[in-house]
Amino acid sequence: MSNLIKLKIEAFSDAVCTQSLGKSIDAFLNPDSYSLNYAVNYESSKEKQNNAGTQIFTGMGPTGLELELTLDGTGIIPLPSGYATVDDYIRSLKDIIYNYQGTYHRPNYCKVAWNNLQFTGVCSSFTIKYSMFQPDGTPIRASVKLSFKENIDFKTKLRMAQSSSPDLTHVRTVRSGDTLPLMTWRIYGDSSHYPMVAKANNLSRLDAIKPGDELYFPPLNRK
Repeated sequence: MSNLIKLKIEAFSDAVCTQSLGKSIDAFLNPDSYSLNYAVNYESSKEKQNNAGTQIFTGMGPTGLELELTLDGTGIIPLPSGYATVDDYIRSLKDIIYNYQGTYHRPNYCKVAWNNLQFTGVCSSFTIKYSMFQPDGTPIRASVKLSFKENIDFKTKLRMAQSSSPDLTHVRTVRSGDTLPLMTWRIYGDSSHYPMVAKANNLSRLDAIKPGDELYFPPLNRK
């Protein structure tokens, strides 16, 4: 009989998931099931007296992954090595997939691997339900619902765009002395678009960039 393959979640510092942070966690118990969600984005036409909207294609939506992990600290199944309690395991899991990382101003990118499942993306939702406790209130059983969104790195988006037009996607590396408004002006000829660029790159502050960072410059909306 072959060894049981455990679902593994690993943390990465880059969007393409090649730079491992050396932090990973195996599922305590493999999930009974998981869901992959696919989306196509449309918007309704905006003509007046529109009683039956025409759906206009705007792009493919991100693929989503949903799964639930069960944790049991009753002793029926030994806790994995290195974890004394259910909460120890949950803290480690949160640090890998959910917690804000100050060195690069965002949570980690993640890879979820389990046999044929190979999913790279970011955690969009983390829900814990405790269901059994010791007399002092210490939780000994819990379930964790996880939702991930697929993440496509900026260089891949640039290859998909296949154009140097300002109406399409650009990726630029931050150089010494660069500011977000200055880089925005270089791409679009108008620095006023920098809030859009900041939002696209999940930047909470204008100074949250440093030399070597790669920034995504999305297509301009010409409506």
